[in-house]
Amino acid sequence: MHRLVYFAVPGRGEASRVALAFSDLEWEDVEVNGEQFDAMRNNGELPWNMLPVLQTPKGTIAESSAILRYAGKYAGLIPEDSYQAAKVDEFMDGMGPLARGLDTTFGIAEQEERIRLRKELFAPGGKCANSLQIYDDKLAISKSGWAADTDDITIADLKLFTEVFALFSGNYDGVEKSVIQRYPNLLKYHDRVSNNPRIKQHYSDISSEDMRWTFLPGAFN
Repeated sequence: MHRLVYFAVPGRGEASRVALAFSDLEWEDVEVNGEQFDAMRNNGELPWNMLPVLQTPKGTIAESSAILRYAGKYAGLIPEDSYQAAKVDEFMDGMGPLARGLDTTFGIAEQEERIRLRKELFAPGGKCANSLQIYDDKLAISKSGWAADTDDITIADLKLFTEVFALFSGNYDGVEKSVIQRYPNLLKYHDRVSNNPRIKQHYSDISSEDMRWTFLPGAFN
């Protein structure tokens, strides 16, 4: 049995949740709160003192990208071609600045200051806006339409889809849904991925009131 341990939000665990759901592995989605997270960290259960972690029969795997690569192998979401597989890794590693930019705001208790900083990050020329523009530009030149220009959907697509579009769900105060309208290629990409048969089936029980509503077809229409 595998156990994916993360908070009760999409965040950096969602792509791995999807990959595990697509695999034949037996797994459990374990959602924890802040108090439980602190206890795990204090008990030495977290190799890098962060979540998510994937508890496997052989031991614990930390770091979201490592977990996603592990799950992706069992889900058939990593290309067999070594060049395409490397391009998948390249795209995933290249997404780091977006997460790091937003991370700077999580420890800010003052709501007005947090909102101000997030608005700056996503304003034209802001660090997060620049990351979104890079993704938009890369999708524009992708011949296949997939994130890493691969023959089929991969773990890079799960990461891009879940981590980018979750930003506009309303869970992050100061990040306006309207921002995504500046990126036409990301919007076309959302339409493609959200209508992928496996993705669509995975989120078929999600309603427009759920925090994962941005993963549904037509969410940004």
